[in-house]
Amino acid sequence: MRLLAVGYFTFAMLTWPALSVAAERSVILSVERMICSACAYRVRKALESVPGVKQATVFLADKTAIVIYDEAQADASVLAAASRNAGFPAVVTK
Repeated sequence: MRLLAVGYFTFAMLTWPALSVAAERSVILSVERMICSACAYRVRKALESVPGVKQATVFLADKTAIVIYDEAQADASVLAAASRNAGFPAVVTK
């Protein structure tokens, strides 16, 4: 905090840390081996556990997942690896 004297008044000037605006990205994963809703739940939880993931939506019928994430904290290959580590190999489609 710095003090600024102007005439008879003294003002406290606060300096705020720079705000970083995270760039959000989305990716579509093609997820193999999903055959039931429990599989889709497990994939969603694995994706959501990756730091930087804002939202993960898994579609059992299409065998796909749409993930919105902060590109400063994660990337598509990390997301595919999280799905693979949960037992469901995934390939980035878009």
